[in-house]
Amino acid sequence: LGLTLFLFAFLPIQTFAHKPEVRANGDENLFQQYTWLEILNPILFLSLALVYIAYLRTMRKISSNRLEERDLKKKICFLLGLLTIYISLAGPIAILSNNLVLSAHMLQQSFMYIVMPPLILLGMPRGFYQLLNEKLLKPRFLGILKSPLFTLLLFNVLWSFYHLPSIYEYFLEQFILLEILHLVINTSAFLMWIQLFAPEDQFSEMSYLKKIGYMFANGMLITPACALIIFSGDVIYPSIEEAPQVIASLTPLRDQQLGGIIMKVVQEFSYGTAIAYVFFKWARLERAKDAEVDEYQSVVE
Repeated sequence: LGLTLFLFAFLPIQTFAHKPEVRANGDENLFQQYTWLEILNPILFLSLALVYIAYLRTMRKISSNRLEERDLKKKICFLLGLLTIYISLAGPIAILSNNLVLSAHMLQQSFMYIVMPPLILLGMPRGFYQLLNEKLLKPRFLGILKSPLFTLLLFNVLWSFYHLPSIYEYFLEQFILLEILHLVINTSAFLMWIQLFAPEDQFSEMSYLKKIGYMFANGMLITPACALIIFSGDVIYPSIEEAPQVIASLTPLRDQQLGGIIMKVVQEFSYGTAIAYVFFKWARLERAKDAEVDEYQSVVE
């Protein structure tokens, strides 16, 4: 959560917020209207590199065995999470999204809310969850943030309502409010995902079966918003009429429908992967319990 606050508060992420003054003029040679600094966003890249260096130093201090396979997996997951941030906020996806191409916007949002948070959380050490559980969320009034039902509804309601046409169009031109909204939704995404990836004795008390049901419920709650975008016969977002037509066949209506499809496909893939992760972790635990029972019985006999 602290990493999220840092990235959204201090890094140059105007493309994520669709800042109007950095949009290109006209629809020809879109990328030629930006400098390489605006496209590659080296400040973002260097900032993420510094975050990863700080992360590695922290992991080195708390790890009892530097070659421990579990720590290596965490480091890889955290690195992939940071790369997801960079791919989302720099390069073609960011430029197209900032120029109101809805399909690019949906891909960017899906990466930032559905792909990046679980990777970052999988990379966090156990001490992070202990700090979160015992210190940051210790006040009773913050206990609701640990409720699976609350985090389930919070994320899906916020993301769905944000994509209602009237709300989307309003926030599109409100730079500061949109920055705040992205920060709130991204934080809610972390709270939603942490229910799955926190250690069993930290933060979440859901059983493995409940975690699987929790992810199925997430998929169901986001479906109406996707369906609204995919199956609408008309352009429901007036702003995308202003977007450059980078591909001749990608009309505003098709761009809108493609955006909804991307949103749903990325969500299904990510949630399906999360369900498989929980299921196989559950299966390994049950096999370990069976092995302990068999070993005990053999000793008794």
